[in-house]
Amino acid sequence: MRALFLVEAFGDGEADAWVEVITAVMTRAHSTDDVDAIETLETITHAAAEPTLAYETRKRLYEAALVQQHPAIARLFLSVSPTVPIPATLKKQLGPERPLRPTDRPLTLGERKSLARTHRRDQIILLVRDPHPAVVEILLSNPHVTEADIIKMAAMRPAVPDSLAKIASHPRWSVRHAVKRALVLNPATPLADAIRIATTLKAAELNELAADHSLPELLRQHAAEVLSNVFSNVALRPQS
Repeated sequence: MRALFLVEAFGDGEADAWVEVITAVMTRAHSTDDVDAIETLETITHAAAEPTLAYETRKRLYEAALVQQHPAIARLFLSVSPTVPIPATLKKQLGPERPLRPTDRPLTLGERKSLARTHRRDQIILLVRDPHPAVVEILLSNPHVTEADIIKMAAMRPAVPDSLAKIASHPRWSVRHAVKRALVLNPATPLADAIRIATTLKAAELNELAADHSLPELLRQHAAEVLSNVFSNVALRPQS
């Protein structure tokens, strides 16, 4: 609800002013232990990812951030990610039928979606390996699924980008720190989602991402620029 409210506010306010607000929130969230600032930054990244955010509003915020020389903030409003190829072995698992175990009979997608609502732990453990976005979407809202299950789904390799995007946008699981780490380190996570998630991580983790050459170059650059912006703004604060 807060993200949807912010989407409306983005559309009503001046883009330049919003960039200044986001800069201040980002700086405070990364340089202090202010819980409110951290939660507000989470809300901002979710609002930036909202499909209901109008293209013209997204464009105005993106361009205003670039004019103010805040490319890390501009990237929050990217909505398109480079295509990540899906391996042939994974494509096969996305077919119309798939067994839960190699020795089981193949189940249709409809059967697997129905099972994804189960309360049985033995079936949930098997279903979290299902890469299909439709199955993942139902599992995310299953009250019997645990954080450990979601982390396994977020860390799965190879993985389907659409499935990881569903985890990244889920209101319950996308704010869990361990889930965020698993997503941002997964090469199949859509780059736009990984960038927004990285923005909410701790400074030490941003340093880790910036130095990890297994990650996309733009994600590493983003992590480094978030840190650079934060340190620059902290240094510019008037001394009391």
